[in-house]
Amino acid sequence: MAMTAAVKDEISRLPVTRTCCRKAEVSAILRFAGGLHLVSGRIVIEAELDIARAARRLKQDILEIFGHSSELIVMAPGGLRRGSRYVVRVVAGGDQLARQTGLVDGRGRPIRGLPPQVVSGATCDAEAAWRGAFLAHGSLTEPGRSSSLEVTCPGPEAALALVGAARRLSIPAKAREVRGVDRVVVRDGDAIGALLTRLGAHDAVLA
Repeated sequence: MAMTAAVKDEISRLPVTRTCCRKAEVSAILRFAGGLHLVSGRIVIEAELDIARAARRLKQDILEIFGHSSELIVMAPGGLRRGSRYVVRVVAGGDQLARQTGLVDGRGRPIRGLPPQVVSGATCDAEAAWRGAFLAHGSLTEPGRSSSLEVTCPGPEAALALVGAARRLSIPAKAREVRGVDRVVVRDGDAIGALLTRLGAHDAVLA
């Protein structure tokens, strides 16, 4: 299993019991892997992940924490997709879930960054937000001279929110735009190890 996939698989097995942390993780996954779609005037939420266990975890958390059912769709490899992709879709209650997770504000307007309760939450919320963001759009280069951990972000506001969350964990992270795509990058090897430990990827750190 490639290093990024192995880390995501390990992280998605981490048991999290605190409700605030589970909410922060779901909010981050939906922000970084998701999309809001208007279908017949109603909000439909979709999140596309590349690890089956992470998709099942998201589906379970959406039901247990927020009370909404979702469907899990498996997209077979094809075209530019080398592996299967897993889409978690919420149709009934999508507008309510969007408000609950901070994807939109009370008036239904999209929130570009991470929700305030995550940005200003406890340290565990910062860890959970990073866990969700990495499961959604994170990548890890193989160890070596130029090792790096990156998260592709939906926009500059989300990138800055993730940098702020890293700062609360004492992890040096930088936001940068590469070819029109916003990314958050951690390059220092010790910082990468510390962040992975915070996220729950202990086996990856020891490997």
